[in-house]
Amino acid sequence: MFDFIRSIAGGSASGNDESAQESHSSVPLWRPIDAREELWAPKVAHWDICLEVDGGDRVLRIGGREAHRLQRPAEGGPRPLGDYLERRAGNEQSFGGLRRGERVDLLLRSVGDFPLVCRVQGIAQDNDHYLLVGTDISDLNWQTETQEHKLHCLNLSKLLLSRLRHVTPARLPEAVSEVLESFATSYGMRAMALLLSGETGRARVFACFVRAGADSLLRQGLELPDGELRGLSVSTLLNVADGRSALLDALCSEQVLAVPALTRGGQLACLLGEPLVYEARLSGPSPGDWQHLAEQLANQVLERLNRDLLRDDNRKLSLLQDMVGGGWWRFRPDRAQFELSSAVAGSLGLPAGQTQLALDDLLQRLHPADADELALRLRKLAPGAVLEQVLRLRPESGAGVRRWMRLQGRMQGRDEDAVLNGVLLDISEGKEQEQKAMAAHARLRSLIDSAPVVIYVQRVEEGHLIPEFYSESAGNLLGLDLQAQSWQALAERVHADDLDLFLERGRELLREGRVQAEYRMRDGAGQWHWLYDEAKLLRDAQGMPREAVGLWLDVTERHQAAELIAASEERYRVLVEDSPALICRYSTDLELTFVNRTLADFLGEPVQALLGRRLDHWLAEHDCNALRARLVGASAGNAEASWELRFEMPGQQFRWLVWSDRLLFDDQGRVREVQVVASDNTAVRRAQQQLAQGAKMASLGEMVSGMAHEMKQPLHVMRMALFNARQRPDDAQYLNEKLTRADAQIDRLNRVISHMGVFSRRSELDMAPFDPFHACEEAQQLLGENLAQQGITLELQPPGQRFQVNGFADQLEQVLINLLANARDALLGREEEGARWIGVSQVACAEPGWLELHVRDNAGGIDPALQERIFEAFFTTKPAGKGTGLGLSVSFDLIRNMGGNLSVDNFAGGARFVIRLPLLSSS
Repeated sequence: MFDFIRSIAGGSASGNDESAQESHSSVPLWRPIDAREELWAPKVAHWDICLEVDGGDRVLRIGGREAHRLQRPAEGGPRPLGDYLERRAGNEQSFGGLRRGERVDLLLRSVGDFPLVCRVQGIAQDNDHYLLVGTDISDLNWQTETQEHKLHCLNLSKLLLSRLRHVTPARLPEAVSEVLESFATSYGMRAMALLLSGETGRARVFACFVRAGADSLLRQGLELPDGELRGLSVSTLLNVADGRSALLDALCSEQVLAVPALTRGGQLACLLGEPLVYEARLSGPSPGDWQHLAEQLANQVLERLNRDLLRDDNRKLSLLQDMVGGGWWRFRPDRAQFELSSAVAGSLGLPAGQTQLALDDLLQRLHPADADELALRLRKLAPGAVLEQVLRLRPESGAGVRRWMRLQGRMQGRDEDAVLNGVLLDISEGKEQEQKAMAAHARLRSLIDSAPVVIYVQRVEEGHLIPEFYSESAGNLLGLDLQAQSWQALAERVHADDLDLFLERGRELLREGRVQAEYRMRDGAGQWHWLYDEAKLLRDAQGMPREAVGLWLDVTERHQAAELIAASEERYRVLVEDSPALICRYSTDLELTFVNRTLADFLGEPVQALLGRRLDHWLAEHDCNALRARLVGASAGNAEASWELRFEMPGQQFRWLVWSDRLLFDDQGRVREVQVVASDNTAVRRAQQQLAQGAKMASLGEMVSGMAHEMKQPLHVMRMALFNARQRPDDAQYLNEKLTRADAQIDRLNRVISHMGVFSRRSELDMAPFDPFHACEEAQQLLGENLAQQGITLELQPPGQRFQVNGFADQLEQVLINLLANARDALLGREEEGARWIGVSQVACAEPGWLELHVRDNAGGIDPALQERIFEAFFTTKPAGKGTGLGLSVSFDLIRNMGGNLSVDNFAGGARFVIRLPLLSSS
């Protein structure tokens, strides 16, 4: 092989130059480097390579039969011996052994594609020079490398078989990547990939390996152009220097080794490799060895893929047979026996494992009529003929459902070799659906005939509508037999004022393909009926009109009702305009679209000036947000609702309205408008505020006696502090301690008096966020000492987490004080001895977005018969003169106005009042 390469690479140097040929055979081919050429002796002429080297290891002269193959340095003059060595081999030589006469194998640079391998020996000269003489052993070295490559390729082939034979389908690309890693490591590749042809005219990377840190674009699933690969027959090293390449452009690479693989199925496969170093030629396996490795790998992968695909197809076929309840069968006429697939055998109810059935046994399993027909068809079946029949199986004992099977087959072969192959499918479900469809069709036909509408079909011929079918309901609706009526006879029954509309209806149907119209038609008794006519044009496959299908609906009563509505519309308008109720309509952006005179007078502006105004001109922001929130996600189920809204009138006057609205929806179910009927609730609201304030002041009056001790105690402490201070006026530290203590008691007394002042004030008009448990703490501060003096323990359990609600903090405190006062009266009125206890706690509600405050006692509870009336106004269970009956009623209204509720039940030997409020985030 090396001789062949040398003859190609060095042909111009050895074949055309006759003088050089003579010098090779008789005289050493010396190439003088300096003026000492005459020092050479002719006795070295029989060596392949002769080099004269000085004491600095610089080559002075070159000679020998193969000297023409050495590559000279570009610069003239003596050069180091290392410049003549093949650096790609990475051999770092020590020239000391050469001076001592040792034999060394050197790889010298060659003018050809492969280095010149020589076995050289140093011969010392008279001066410090030495002579290197050697023999060319390139052929011997090439044969050794070839054997090593062959052995390595064989080992890699074994690696392919061992790694790909038993790997699972899911791990097949990973296993191929491991094989490619072995290839790349052995032959100096930075990336390798196996390509398989796809259905889109492009090759897809099935598996690849890329060295860590390499900049290759190869990756699994990458699609590459396969036109260049299909034109390859042997392994080819593609270089950018050889011309433009679509494959190199796709990979952005300068050099790619492409090895096409001949597969058994003829599918295109190719092994790609990107070398580590850019070279004109690659060392490693021969083209044939590369071809062998690529074919081994591609065939192994395709064999595994095809085997896995076949196994998957078998599973799918088995699953399909199980799902459709059928499969293949074969009938041999000479033996009158059927061979059945397992699925068919199961469909026929055969025992497990039985796959053969005689013809007589099969006929016994069929309906007698179907069995006779099948036997006759089998006897008359000619070669090549097709058998197709629907069979009914005999129902099993106790089973009332009959099973239907479709038998299809074709006779193949002749005489003794004739075989009938086919399939059997279970069509019971389809037959059942067909019977249900026929029954539904009969019911539909009966419904159409008895419906209060007329269904008709008109045939289209040359632009004319010709009546073809009318349902039987036409006789019931119009008292006419329209089956024999022509289009002209039908048009004569149309009212004269509606005739033009009737004629235009036909033209529009043919032009637009759909029409809706209303006109009057005379029935058999001479009465006029308003008919709603809707029709649609049906076209054939070429888009030509074929027939029109439509219906008539008698809308006479609707027209009569519309006339009555039109007649009474004026009366209704006057009723709305002069109604004492406040009536209006507004759009989804709160813009007024209708206002009656009563509401206009209430707002103090003309009706026309109010139209187009927005409600947020009079309402607070939180009320407007509540109205907008109601419109979001609204449905017909919550179309009606009632509110209480506060209107801010000129001069900072406030009016409260009970706002009852109704949502109006369009055809798509979206809110179109809101209709409102309102009434002035200002007097009632102010009465409620006065009532709540009165109840608050009543509670405050009840607390006065209990607060006396709360105020006296700080006064006594201050008096004692002042008395003690007078006893030791000269002790400044002692005096400062007493004054500090007196000052603390003054702060305490000031907090009590200030809180009573805040509690006695009227509530704010607008709700605000606050901590509900803070109200519990304030109520404890007002009543805690009084309860303790009366022997009642007030237990306030701190919550694990604080929350915020939206409302009135003083009103919640008022409710808690009412509940604590009622619990105190119930405990003091209890006859049994024992500990008296009241507990207040904040409890997380099971329903998200809510919070509960529990007020409990151990006074024995409330009579269940009284629990339903306990929140009624002026209802009380206390003795005469002890209560007004308004505390719980006012408390119930206060909690309801904040969006919550107040309830009561009996729990653990006492009453439990539950205050439920929405959390701030939910509101």
